[in-house]
Amino acid sequence: MLREALVEVLRHDVKDVDLGLASVNEVEVSPDLHLARIFMSGFKEEETQEVVRALQQRAPRIRSLLGKRIHLRYTPELDFRYDDTSARAGRIESLLHDLKPNDDKHTDDDTDNDHES
Repeated sequence: MLREALVEVLRHDVKDVDLGLASVNEVEVSPDLHLARIFMSGFKEEETQEVVRALQQRAPRIRSLLGKRIHLRYTPELDFRYDDTSARAGRIESLLHDLKPNDDKHTDDDTDNDHES
């Protein structure tokens, strides 16, 4: 519920930050509902990090706007964070892809050696 309301606030109420291709990946709320950590990612890492910095600076105002959209006893403090999970996953996948041709070649060599024996 909090994630959807936050996305609506960012989409409709926060006009002074160009979100570009940044998106809200996940919202983690503390058990006491006093803190919400918002993880964001985007197509361009540097651009997304700039968006996160801008949103963090405006967190009190965004929290106020969020409080008007949700009906909770307490509106949590907002902590915007850059989520580099997809970037790290992409780098790992690239490394694995680079290793794969070597593994295939090694496997073929092993198979050829088995036939020669």
